[in-house]
Amino acid sequence: MIQYACDTCLAVKQPEEQWIVGLAAETVGATSARREINIQSVWSRETAVHLLAVHFCSAQCKDKYMAKLFVPDAQAVVERTTPPGKKISAKRHTTTTRGHRKRAA
Repeated sequence: MIQYACDTCLAVKQPEEQWIVGLAAETVGATSARREINIQSVWSRETAVHLLAVHFCSAQCKDKYMAKLFVPDAQAVVERTTPPGKKISAKRHTTTTRGHRKRAA
């Protein structure tokens, strides 16, 4: 038996309920990352059992999920890109032609 759960609130889909289904994908390259969700016009079992399927019990749950996915917390971005134990400096420097450091404006 397969149960479909909302990816936001974890509610379980009942057979008679109308739900929203989509396919999510993320591509991470060396210099960029891309995320997308393709919401399907109708719920179908073929899409629902797909490995990348995302399920929502309501439009509100879909909106919450997408906001969380596409509007990342600035602190989380810093934590992911900063090696453990390394401090971030807010100072910016530029180098002159003689090799001496000059503070950027």
